[in-house]
Amino acid sequence: MATDKLTQLLARAANGDPEAAAAFMRARALRSRAAERVTSSARATGLRMIRADW
Repeated sequence: MATDKLTQLLARAANGDPEAAAAFMRARALRSRAAERVTSSARATGLRMIRADW
């Protein structure tokens, strides 16, 4: 979901739209989980590279 779509959802949620608020929270949670997966993957790759050097 594009950032401008998230901004639109946030604006609608701020105006009292409960469906927009729920959609915004779901989108933020998905982005957060995706970022955590990338971070975990990068961390695991780094550890594998360090172990390979030993």
